Amino acid sequence: MNTEDLNEYIKTNSKAYDIFIEKALVYQNNKNASRKMEKRFSEDKVASKAEKMWENIVVNLHDKLNAEKTLKKHPSTDWIRFMEEHEMLDNLEDSMGVLDLED
Repeated sequence: MNTEDLNEYIKTNSKAYDIFIEKALVYQNNKNASRKMEKRFSEDKVASKAEKMWENIVVNLHDKLNAEKTLKKHPSTDWIRFMEEHEMLDNLEDSMGVLDLED
């Protein structure tokens, strides 16, 4: 499973993305508000920064899963089974729920 497939799987089967992106947008908007007026980002750039934060989470998760010997070079179905057996999506949602983004 590649990172794009993992990202799509998480977005389709979990609320983790929605929970995270809401918090990331608040964080990025607060960070943007503290910039000087002439240096502030557009709404699109703020949204892009929040998306980049999410992409980093997915890449890190992918790297950790890919390090599992039972998953390396295995089909996506094995990845999904592993994530289900370890309740990874539930745990990811819980983690995003308690996540506090601060400077």
